[in-house]
Amino acid sequence: MTDVKCIVNTCTHYLPGDICAANSIDILNEIPGKMSRNKEQTECKTFHHRKGIGITDYLGSIDNVNWDGAVAAPFKDGQQLKPKITCVVDSCKYWVEGDGCDADAIEVTGQNADECQDTNCTTYEDIDL
Repeated sequence: MTDVKCIVNTCTHYLPGDICAANSIDILNEIPGKMSRNKEQTECKTFHHRKGIGITDYLGSIDNVNWDGAVAAPFKDGQQLKPKITCVVDSCKYWVEGDGCDADAIEVTGQNADECQDTNCTTYEDIDL
């Protein structure tokens, strides 16, 4: 499975150490129907904005928590939960048939993001390069 480094500190799935606690993540083209040609045109559709520290902020994403990985806490440096990645960005050189990802690791960025369009898969590399 592909390692995921998440630098989206405002997502309900974000854990300190840049760990993604989602069970699965979806990487999409930022504009539906338009193929991405750079990392800024990708997004993590799994992003769910954390607005505070109350339990109600987490309810909207609770169905996608990596419970098996969470039981293994506390996390050591470099430990990953390894969410399942679905990627529909077939213009990326790491995209594989069935909407998978063949990269050893991906990085999702979006410091202080308010919505999924503020996030990017910085591992994206155009297949034509």
